[in-house]
Amino acid sequence: MTHYRSRRTLAMSSVAVAALALAGCTSAESEPTASTTSITTSSAADSGDTEREMSAPQAAAEGTLTAAPTGQAPESVAASPDAALTIRDIRVGKHDGFDRVVYEFGGTGTPGWRAEMVSTATQQGSGTPLAVAGQGILQVLVDGSSMPFMTNVEPYSGPNPLEVENPVVVTEVRDAGIFEGTDQTFIGLSDRNVSYRVYTLTEPTRLVVDIAR
Repeated sequence: MTHYRSRRTLAMSSVAVAALALAGCTSAESEPTASTTSITTSSAADSGDTEREMSAPQAAAEGTLTAAPTGQAPESVAASPDAALTIRDIRVGKHDGFDRVVYEFGGTGTPGWRAEMVSTATQQGSGTPLAVAGQGILQVLVDGSSMPFMTNVEPYSGPNPLEVENPVVVTEVRDAGIFEGTDQTFIGLSDRNVSYRVYTLTEPTRLVVDIAR
């Protein structure tokens, strides 16, 4: 037992030295780690060390854009021709100067999107009015969307709307459903006069919405 502990102590010491050396070589421009405010695929019973360990790398890997967005003009990008995607996760993170909403997809292709501030939330197709918490509403339409039975993707099954605990600018995210290849979502905001940007990431496929505070 004594020999085993000695070898283990020596190994741990070597790892610590290597870690210190690596830290000394890290650039000051490295991507800062963001804190995740909600990982919606976890239930209340899952909260604890396991959830925190899973959420940290997700939050850090959501992208490299770290400056707060500065524009509010409507944005649109076309989906790839082969797009057939289903939202399988929605999460909200807090970064310096902005909040980040991430839609993660399963399926094929790259999503398109149309994003703009709206005065009311109305469900496409049915015209049903929807309540969205906050003083402002950002509508994000995701083109290239398909029903789960067509993509064989397990769809998002978390809270809908996803309410943000201790909100800063994003109050909630609501998925209003798919209609004719477009998934309609609404992001509730604490202030209507905020800037935002939208872009995609890969591996896995994600649509990211950054909203300035």
